[in-house]
Amino acid sequence: MNAVPAVRDRAAGAGTVLVLQPGRVHTHNELRAMRLDGLVEHVFGPAYVAAGEPVTAGHRAQAARAALPEQIRGKVVIGRLTAAWVYGCAPPPQKVSVLLDHRFRTTSQGRCRTAAIHEVSLGPFDTAVVAGVPVTTAQRTALDIALHAPEEAAVPALLALSADRDLDCPLRYIRQALLAKSRLPGKRQALARIERVLGRLAGR
Repeated sequence: MNAVPAVRDRAAGAGTVLVLQPGRVHTHNELRAMRLDGLVEHVFGPAYVAAGEPVTAGHRAQAARAALPEQIRGKVVIGRLTAAWVYGCAPPPQKVSVLLDHRFRTTSQGRCRTAAIHEVSLGPFDTAVVAGVPVTTAQRTALDIALHAPEEAAVPALLALSADRDLDCPLRYIRQALLAKSRLPGKRQALARIERVLGRLAGR
């Protein structure tokens, strides 16, 4: 599975731990007690940050990864609306959406209570690394959201992704990518969504 450098200014080194989570230092109960005492703030799943520390894309990426079962963490890429949340462009997910490149699938992943696993094809430029965590790039994220996300979540997420200049995700690129694909399920609906968002942006 190939990866490209993380979005500028949004990643830490692979060995940099940005979040607190249950393990050798703190238990679940200790972290919950620290939250009640105002010492830490909850990010997502089992992950926390020190109180007052700004939550970044790196924190969210590591929090999403911490919510996954250990046996799949090294096999999947954070994607879809969860990736949009990592980039600060969607609300926290109920379940972490992850992508598994079907070329690297070896055994059944089974059901996962904390994650929705989608088997897909990932290209060499579809993945970035955010604080050591593989996440789909903003453009691949927008493409997947246009194709697969519920309408009420897709439109605001696409608006936010396209509005963040650091993400370099103009929707005309996404439209071109969709038009270039033949026999793509959901293509017509995705293009209609892109046009609605472009219409909103033009009206601003």
